[in-house]
Amino acid sequence: MPEESTTEVTAAGIARLAGVGRAAVSNWRRRHADFPKPVGGTETSPSFSLTDIEQWLRDQGKLAEVPLRERVWQQLAGHPSGTVAGLVQTGCVLLLLRARPGAWTELAALPDARLAELLPSVFEEVLTVRFGAPRAVRTPTPAETVPAVPLLRAAVELAVELGGARQAFEFLLGRHLDANPRQYTLTPPPLAELMAALAVAAAPE
Repeated sequence: MPEESTTEVTAAGIARLAGVGRAAVSNWRRRHADFPKPVGGTETSPSFSLTDIEQWLRDQGKLAEVPLRERVWQQLAGHPSGTVAGLVQTGCVLLLLRARPGAWTELAALPDARLAELLPSVFEEVLTVRFGAPRAVRTPTPAETVPAVPLLRAAVELAVELGGARQAFEFLLGRHLDANPRQYTLTPPPLAELMAALAVAAAPE
């Protein structure tokens, strides 16, 4: 079984999870010997395991009631392959949800490892029907899908909460662009194509 990748979160993300300022997170790191150690990032901008942080906050009674959209964003921002890769995978599962909701329902009942194994072939079918070939949106491989499974499941939950796949993708893409205002002058082609596909009023037959 592939080794599970760790979703990481920054100090700013911890602050949002706990509903406090970043200064409070710095104080916790200094005052609590059991505060989780960094698992990545740099000395000046460390990142931490999201799972470890949530457990620590829960044990300390500091975990705020986090809206689903914030939790999904944290999972996306901490994607091991980067936010853009996570957005592409999220767009794929939201397009699947929109085009073939019954197929997603059946797949979602599977264990994570089996889901990660099967999703790429289903993504390939849905993407080919929508965009043809060749296309800008590359189908994720099973190895790339494994660490994204919790994010993909949560993204579908977010789509239900927000009223549709398009609304969920718009929120996540908008959050990414807001967090990286200097990185883009144009939306990357794969994300632009997924956004256009999810915005269509009805999926193609």
